[in-house]
Amino acid sequence: MKHFLLIVLLTMSSNIFAADLCKTVKSCSDWATNKTGVKYELGNLDRRNLKQEKDFNQEEGDADLIFNFLLQSNSLVRIKRESGYQIIQMKDLKDFQFTPVKAEEIPPTLDFYSTEFSLSNKEKVKNALIIIKKFLSKNGRALEVADVPRIQVIDTGLNLIMIKSIITELSK
Repeated sequence: MKHFLLIVLLTMSSNIFAADLCKTVKSCSDWATNKTGVKYELGNLDRRNLKQEKDFNQEEGDADLIFNFLLQSNSLVRIKRESGYQIIQMKDLKDFQFTPVKAEEIPPTLDFYSTEFSLSNKEKVKNALIIIKKFLSKNGRALEVADVPRIQVIDTGLNLIMIKSIITELSK
């Protein structure tokens, strides 16, 4: 009976501890860094509280995906940098200066990237913009690059891969 009570107490205390792992951006990024080895630049967001669903269990599944989901559900995003990731507010995506990623190197993640797609002429660019805008995420954007038949698209890696396949079809 003593062993049973000890196991129950340990289980309950570990569940309480797990719930406290991601109260703030700093504590959650420390947890993610510990699990994945990836470093995060937080800026002035380190003390920002993170809200979670009641039944959310951060110990189940891929830590990288879980952390990214937590950020996005709290209107935050992470941007790939040379030394790791920078975390910014989703509303700041429009003004953010992205380092472009080659279309062949787009990772299939929920992280935001910028890439450019080339088309054969300006008429195809206009048609592509109309079609692509229907597939962008809420915070994604597509812009015509001046004086050349190219489109710059900023969106999640997963959406960019889908948009790449659309551009490939339109280029035929």
